[in-house]
Amino acid sequence: MKPLRVAVVGAGRMGSNHLRIFAGLKGVELVAVVDPDANKTTDAASRYGCQAVSTVDDLIGQVDAVSIASPSVLHAEIGEKLLSSGIHCLIEKPLAVTPEECSRLISAADKAGVVLLVGHVERFNPAVRQLSAIVAEGHAVHAIDVHRMSYASSRITDVDVVADLMVHDLDIILSLTGYQPLADLAAHGVRTGGGRGEDYVTALLSFANGAVVSLTSSRITQNKVRKLAVTSDLGYITLDYIAQEILIHHQRSEATKTPQGSYVLDLQVEKVLVRTAEPLVQELQHFIDCIRLGTQPLVSGKQGLAALELVWAIQNKIKEAGGHGR
Repeated sequence: MKPLRVAVVGAGRMGSNHLRIFAGLKGVELVAVVDPDANKTTDAASRYGCQAVSTVDDLIGQVDAVSIASPSVLHAEIGEKLLSSGIHCLIEKPLAVTPEECSRLISAADKAGVVLLVGHVERFNPAVRQLSAIVAEGHAVHAIDVHRMSYASSRITDVDVVADLMVHDLDIILSLTGYQPLADLAAHGVRTGGGRGEDYVTALLSFANGAVVSLTSSRITQNKVRKLAVTSDLGYITLDYIAQEILIHHQRSEATKTPQGSYVLDLQVEKVLVRTAEPLVQELQHFIDCIRLGTQPLVSGKQGLAALELVWAIQNKIKEAGGHGR
């Protein structure tokens, strides 16, 4: 089987991670890196053994697939050009910055018959994959509570905390609740100045199937927290994104009999086996597998747009109340 020729657009922090991983994947030939900063492309090309090119036009006809890790405002322009040229694309989240741009990208991929994967990397966290498999067995999800909190990021200054951090969890809760229509929404935010938009947001969502979700995202909290909890008919399930750990908590009422007598467990906690791995490696391998096997991506363009629609709904709710309230 011929190696799949790939390139990366963007030589910043995320783009460099894509380059590192592609350079080590089997069956992949890393061909080029594109960035307007010549120093970055030269350094990256030297480090990962590929070509440094100045524009995406140089990729057309030379590669089979591209990771787009450029600024969000450029996703639509770059992605549409490459997709329309028959090049498979992984576009880092967010898919684009407007509904119209997202629709153009989805349409371009459909017309060309190529893979469009949106880079919601937390969906490829092994713990999230395992939780999704548990829920997919038919267990009802009644409520989800999510906390994603950390101190201010110097990497992101052009968007609020909803688009920066909460979008990861919005994508995950949509997948866990089966992409149900939104029934109600309330949101509150805190803006501390500097950057754009709120830095701390709490949102309460309810869906058409009755599931209730509470999310809190912060980039002004001086402790890193990445946790999700699901109240379900199976039990109370807790997930730690960082530790890649899942615990299932059950209340037990039936007696357990032993030769020494019987007893009742007040609470039983089960630790689910999770095979830890770097989520971005899993994501890029999935991208390659989708191209090779002709399978559907885990996070399609339409699913990426669905997460953004919740982002925009939360942002609009906060704006309606002048930054605070329902």
